[in-house]
Amino acid sequence: MQTPRSHYLPRTRRGRIATIAFIAAMALAQPPVVHGLMNRTEPLILGTPFLFAYLLGVYCLMIGVLVWTLRKGV
Repeated sequence: MQTPRSHYLPRTRRGRIATIAFIAAMALAQPPVVHGLMNRTEPLILGTPFLFAYLLGVYCLMIGVLVWTLRKGV
């Protein structure tokens, strides 16, 4: 009788790529990067401060990774 594999670990190559991509994108939105490197208001990008435009881009990237995994059936 086999013990079932953990659902927390990705089983396929695409699953590992998606997990690493999502964690990397999430790391870009966390305090060491955001507060240390990206915490500035100038330049304005489309009328919004740089920080908000940066975070919007990172969050869109994370959503893109999730949509990619959904379409690939990971």
